[in-house]
Parts: sequence; C-alpha cells; structure tokens
Amino acid sequence: MLVAALVGALVWGRPRPLPDTGSDFSVIRSAPSPAPALALRDLGGGPVRLTDFRGRVVLLNFWATWCPPCRDEMPAIQALARELDRQGLVVLAVNYQEGAEAVRQFTGEARFALPVLLDTDGAVTRQYRVTVLPTSVLIDRRGALVGTVIGFRDWAAPEARAYLQGLLASTG
Repeated sequence: MLVAALVGALVWGRPRPLPDTGSDFSVIRSAPSPAPALALRDLGGGPVRLTDFRGRVVLLNFWATWCPPCRDEMPAIQALARELDRQGLVVLAVNYQEGAEAVRQFTGEARFALPVLLDTDGAVTRQYRVTVLPTSVLIDRRGALVGTVIGFRDWAAPEARAYLQGLLASTG
C-alpha cells in the first residue's frame, strides 16, 4: 500500500489543467453528498470529529511524513489556513498510518502549525477512498463532500484561493 501510494503520488500527483479554465489547480467536483463520519485523535490525544466543524468549510489533507509531495505542499496549505480561518476555513491534516512520536518529531522540525489527526490504522483514509498521497477532500458548511484534489497542488495559486473562497461564500 505504501509503495502504491508513493507511485501514485508521482504519477497522478502532477497538476492537470481544468478543461474550462486552463488552470493548474484542478478539483474533482462531485454532487454534494454527506461526508463520511470522522473521529480521530489529535497529536495531544484529544478526540476530533468532523461534526465539530459543522458550519465551516473543511479541507481534509491526507498526508504522510515519508511523502515528498505532501511535505512540499504543506507551507502553502498552512498559509491558506491562516489566511482564510476568519472566513470559516478549517484545515485538518490527517496523517496516514504513522505513530504519534514520528509525526510529532516531523511537525516540530518542520514548524508545522496545522491540527494533525492520526489515522494510525488507515481506516478513515480508506473510508474517504484515498489511494494517493497527498489527497485533499473538501467539505462544505453543511458537512457535504463537494470535491477532491488528488496529488500535489499549489495552494497559493489564485485558482486555489478562488475555488475555496467560492466555497466559503456559499451558505451551504
């Protein structure tokens, strides 16, 4: 599974343009459907549930410390989280099958400031049908899954900001 995720990240992680805009930021849009339940522990051991964020737009970023594209997109994702927090964006970094100590060490060295959730058995990652790392899942204010971004993306790009600001402007 780990080898498949890494190969997938290299092959499918390249940005592909949207046919209508020519942008390098592409989202697999889906008809809104209820997001699968999520209940994980954070690095401090506290419980975090997706329902805790109802009324906010949630970006679930599935990643691992051993994944170079995951590490490459983190600075822009952190900046995005800081910039759009007051507008209602929550970014949750869901770590795939690594132990708390390894993740804690990495996040400390990388000065990682996002909330990190531990999917130690990979159950949530499978529930969200994530097969490539990184993958980001977008959930609207009502808790509906509305889009998926597979592979590395430049979250600092104007197209990424525009897409997220559109979700944030929506009342749900």
